[in-house]
Amino acid sequence: MDRGVKIAIFIASIVSLSLGLIWDQVLSNARVAVQSEEVDELGPETMQALVGPPEVLRAETPKEFEAVKPQEAAAETSATSQSAPAATAPQWTEYVVLSGDSWWKLAHNKFKDRGLEISDLQAANPGVELKPGVKLRIPPFKGAGAVAAGPAVSQPATPQTPPNGVGGTEYTVQEGDSWWKIAHVRFKDRGLSSEQLEAANPGVKLRAGSKIKIP
Repeated sequence: MDRGVKIAIFIASIVSLSLGLIWDQVLSNARVAVQSEEVDELGPETMQALVGPPEVLRAETPKEFEAVKPQEAAAETSATSQSAPAATAPQWTEYVVLSGDSWWKLAHNKFKDRGLEISDLQAANPGVELKPGVKLRIPPFKGAGAVAAGPAVSQPATPQTPPNGVGGTEYTVQEGDSWWKIAHVRFKDRGLSSEQLEAANPGVKLRAGSKIKIP
C-alpha cells in the first residue's frame, strides 16, 4: 500500500476518534442539564426546602383561636339558658269599677284580650255589685278559678262577730240587699234560707246600715 494512503487512513481514524469523544462529552453535559431541571417535588431536599429544617421553632397558636371543647361549649349553653329570665305567668289584677261599667263591658271590652266570659268575672267576685269605686278581681284567663291567688278584693260589707260571743255573725245591710240575696249570695256557703234569716231577726227591716244576725 502506498505510504500516502496509510497516512490518510491514520489521520481519518484520529479525527473519527476525536469526534466520538467530543460527541460523548456533549451528550453527557446535556443529560446533566436535563436532570438538574427536573426536580423531584417529593424528594427529601425539596421537602426540607419547603418545610424547613426540623430544628426551626414553630409559632404557637394563639389561645383565642383554639377550638372549644364540646364539654365547655355545652356548659356555656347550659349557663346561658339558666341565666335567661323565666317567662312570667299570667297574674290576677285588681280593677276599680267606673261609672257605666257592666259585667259584659268588662269581659268583652276592657279585658277582651283575656278571653273572659261574664261568668268568669262573677265567679271571681261572688256577691259583688258593680258600683263606682268597688274593687274587682280580674282573672288572667278564661276558666281561672275564683279561689286562685290574686289581689285581695274590698267587699262592700265585712261580717263581724257579735260582742256577746253567741254563735253567728253580725252583718251590716248594704244598699240593694234582700233576705234572699243575703242568704243565697252573701252567705251562700252556710246553706241558709231567707226564712231562717228572717226568723233570726224578728221584726227587723232591711235598711242600708242596719245590722242583722246571720245564724
